[in-house]
This record gives sequence, C-alpha cells and structure tokens, in this order.
Amino acid sequence: MHSDRLHIFLCALLFCLATMPAFDVIGQDTTSEKTPAENEAEDISTIPLYYIAQLNFDGNKHFNQRRLRALFGWEAKKVYSHKEIIAGFERILSAYRKDGFVFALISPPTVSPISASSPQVSIKVIIREGKRLRIGDFSLIGNRLFSQSKILRELGLRKGQFFSRTAFEQGIERIQSLYSEHGYPKVEIEPTITGLLAATGSINFALQIREGAKVKINEIKVSGLQKTKTDVVLREIPVKVNDYFDQRKIDRSYHRLRNLGYFYNIQPNLLEAGPSEDLITFHAKVTEARTGRLIGVLGYAPPVEGSDSVPQLTGVVEVRETNLLGTGRDVNFYWKSGLHKALHIGYKEPWILGKPITLGVAYSQLKQRSPINDSESEERAASISGNTKFGTFYESEVTLGYKRIHFGGITSPLPDTLSPTINTPVSMERGTKYSVTLRLTRDSRDYFLNPTRGRRDSVAVELSRSDFKLRKVWLDLQQYFQTWENQVIAIELHGAAAWGINIPPTELFYLGGATTLRGYDEDWFSGPRRAHANLEYRFLTGQNSQIFTFVDLGSVTFIDRPSVFDKLRVGYGFGARLESKGGIIQLDYGLAAGDSALRGKIHVKLGAAF
Repeated sequence: MHSDRLHIFLCALLFCLATMPAFDVIGQDTTSEKTPAENEAEDISTIPLYYIAQLNFDGNKHFNQRRLRALFGWEAKKVYSHKEIIAGFERILSAYRKDGFVFALISPPTVSPISASSPQVSIKVIIREGKRLRIGDFSLIGNRLFSQSKILRELGLRKGQFFSRTAFEQGIERIQSLYSEHGYPKVEIEPTITGLLAATGSINFALQIREGAKVKINEIKVSGLQKTKTDVVLREIPVKVNDYFDQRKIDRSYHRLRNLGYFYNIQPNLLEAGPSEDLITFHAKVTEARTGRLIGVLGYAPPVEGSDSVPQLTGVVEVRETNLLGTGRDVNFYWKSGLHKALHIGYKEPWILGKPITLGVAYSQLKQRSPINDSESEERAASISGNTKFGTFYESEVTLGYKRIHFGGITSPLPDTLSPTINTPVSMERGTKYSVTLRLTRDSRDYFLNPTRGRRDSVAVELSRSDFKLRKVWLDLQQYFQTWENQVIAIELHGAAAWGINIPPTELFYLGGATTLRGYDEDWFSGPRRAHANLEYRFLTGQNSQIFTFVDLGSVTFIDRPSVFDKLRVGYGFGARLESKGGIIQLDYGLAAGDSALRGKIHVKLGAAF
C-alpha cells in the first residue's frame, strides 16, 4: 500500500518540475535562442538512423564523461535510432534525479557531421544539473504509537541533507517495518509535497500516517502435508496463535520451514485475511519432499605416471532419513572405503520434553592405512550429543565422546615429496580418549541446499583426557553472494588445529579429495593443522541444481614441525549438481596444479530419494 502512495508522491514531484520553465529532453529551448552554430547543426529528430562517432557532454560536474556515456549506452560502431537517443537521455536524467538532482535538464542535442563524405556524426549535449535537492521542512501527521523523534530516526533524513529517492524509499520501508514488528502490518504512509523551492533547491513534505488496527494471529494452518505431522511443523516456527503480528517472526518462520528439509516448496505468501480487520491467518502451503536419501559416491584417480601404481577407487555409501515417520527424527548410516575405511551409525531425537533440544547418539569405526608402508591405525568411538537452536540463526551443541585407539606410536618423518607428513611406525600404542566438544553455529543462508545469499559460520573446541590429552579447534566460514540472476559466488574458508604429544594418526586432519581439495587423491595429506579454501562460481539451473567451476587451495603442517605448513596445493576444475525425480546426481572433475587435462580426478555422487 505504501509503495503506491510513494509512487504518487514521486510523480507529483516530477509534475512540479515539469511545470517549471525548462528545457525538453528532445524539444526546443524555450528560454533562450540558438547560437549560429546550433542553427547550422542538424536537428537530431530529422535523422532516422546514424552512426555516433563522438558523444560529448558539457556543463556536467556530478557525473564525468565516461559515466554519462555508459548511462547513455554509447558504442562507437553502433547505429542509433531517434527513439534510442531519447531513451539514452532519459536514463541520464533518471540517474541525476536518483542522486537528488531533480532540477537537472538536458538541452536539445546538436548533431554535426564528421565530414561531408562520412555518415558518422558528432553529438554535443549541454547538461544543466541545477542545484542538488535538499531536505527542507517535514512534518508528521497521525502517529500515535511512536513519537516523532522515533519515526524520524527510522526515516533517516535530516533537514539540509541531500535528497535521494533511494534513501527516501528505504526510510519509508523502515517506518513500515517498525509498525509491522509491533502488530500494525496495515499501516499506510502517504507522503505529500508541501513546498518545492527551486531558488534554494529544497523540498518540504509531510508524512500522513494511518496506523490502522493492531492485528493478532487468530489461526495457524499448514496444508499439503502427507507424511509430516502437523504438530511437528508448528513446533518449529516462532509464530503462535494469539500473538500480535510481528513481521520478524513471519520472516523467521518462512526461513525455518524452508531449511527444515521436509518440504520441496513453500508458498512465500504466508498470510490470509482473518474474520475481522484486527485478525489475520498464518497459512503455510507446502509441498512435501522425500526426506530419505541413499547416496553413493565413487572416486577415480588414474595411476601415477612412471610408476607401477594402479588406478585408485574410493567409495562412499550413505543412507539417511531426516524425517522418520513424519516425526522429525533423524537416523543415518555411513560407510567409506579407500585409505580410510569408515563406518558411522547415528540417531537424533528432537524436541526433548517439548523443548527445542535434540539429543543424539552415534557409533563409529575408523581404519586407516598408510599409502607408503601399509601400516594401519584403528579407532572405535561412541558419543552422545545435545544441541539447541536460539535466536534467529544460532545453534549450539555439546558432545561427549569416548574412543579406543590403536596406532603406530613413535614416528619419524619420511622424506617423501608427495606426502611429507606420512610417517614410519616404530612401535604400537593403545589407549582411550574421553572428550567434550563445544560447537557454535550461525546459519543465515536463504536455502541450505542451494543458497544464493547468506552465510554459515561454525567454531568448535574439543578438550580430551585419559591416555591422550589433546586440544582441537575447528573454524569454518561459508559466504554466498549473488552476482547476476541465477549466478552465485560461494566462498569457503576452513581451518583446524590439534595440540598434544604423540597425536594418533586418527586424530590428525586430512586433506585431499571430493570434500576438501579436489584434483588430489582422497585424504592423501595429513597433519596436526590444516587450512583450506574453496571458491566456486555457480550457475543455478533449478531449485536444487547447478553447474559450477571451482578452485581449491589447501595445506597441512608437518607432524614433527606442527607450526610449519607444507607447500600450498591448488586444485581446479568444474562440476554439476543435477536434480531428477529419483534423486540428485553430482559430478566433479578436478585437476591438480600442473596436471594435464586428462590426469584429472573424477568424483561421481549418485543420490536416490525415498
């Protein structure tokens, strides 16, 4: 509603300008006579098509020549029509007025041929910028809930400040948001001009505020559910029956529903008119998704040139259900082969005692083999965790863990250029480890499966005792920027470090492969500290689909010198993530720096939904 009234206000502003003595964009000068040179120049309206070899502006100070030509859309070899010329000048005037030069005018452009035999012409344009519009006096009418000073702070305008259409619109939107957050979503804000003074370059205006009735949520509905139970959805959203309307809670509810992972689609319009003016209905119209996933990942690395090695295959199988029987329970199974053989089974029970607390239990096994001397390390682990969500984007987690570890103890580094952190075991050690891990996560991504904006940050700290006294830290930063429509830049920065004496191989940090450093063998590098970054440029082809190019960088530290990093490894390549009715197919092709195009590592991920 307020946007329509704002449009009327801006139209009224332009009407006031139009009634002032002025120049037309492509008209005749009504306030001065032409010079002899202008009389000799050809009128632009008489030329149907022509080449503009030169385009020059005079009288401009706010925008330079390069900026004005860009606004016009000038290209030296392009043929222009009279209509395109007008559109170019209108874009220039629009840019001036957006920056507060509402009195800016363009004189009738003059056209001169470059030469008698050439079809190319030179155009000269005189711009009269005028005074930049400033805010004069303004007043408020009809505000009762908030004081004048509070509203003016939200408006963000001060007397004497340069007028900006963008800043004015944003200020009106902030006032409306202020009312919406306090139960008045039907507020109407009507700006009117009370004075436009060309002599001083100032505008006086008033804001008429009609607050309307204070609105309550009288009903909450969820339609489209087939498997998920209604109470499972209602407990996840902050909007409750009989709450006063709060736009922040509406926005959080949509964000939460979209990132639960239970729904393929959610209608963005969540509000419907209630039985009376002061009542409104929250109605989430959803399309359920298949929340079961069967994922298989196959990795292929060609043999090393000049060696007796054979192609290396790695495999991963993951089965997960994030909404078991429509209750929001999570159960998962994970198995991995290769240098690292892993098995993991986990279960999570949400909303313990009706509170937003999730308890989880997990069991895992890990067996590692050195690619140099075939020595092995093993561990068996169990854990119990609890996490809770708070605020708009935050989640905290505490995990208590227990491990039994068997590994090669005293170690000495091998002089291996490919993997300087792989070591030769001298003796075997066994032991146990009790640990507590604290994690804090902030996730503001708009959509967790295929984000276009927002970020996800996570920091974790682990302390352990018993036979192995270790301290570990993880830091993960993920940022998403939308460049153009359906194009996104994804940047990830990851760091991890461990401190302790005689750190078991299973407690080191590994680098290489599909999830860390594409273009290198899976988990090939290891060390007590790790840093890696991933940069992707994504072209979104669907709600859950994309094609992308990537660059990965990473390094680990030496075991005997934990503060010294090995050389930086770089991988690059391309990939695709495509969604079908049966699931998701993902393909990555990565090259290590210096590799030929046919020496890349291939990672194929096949997912089936059920």
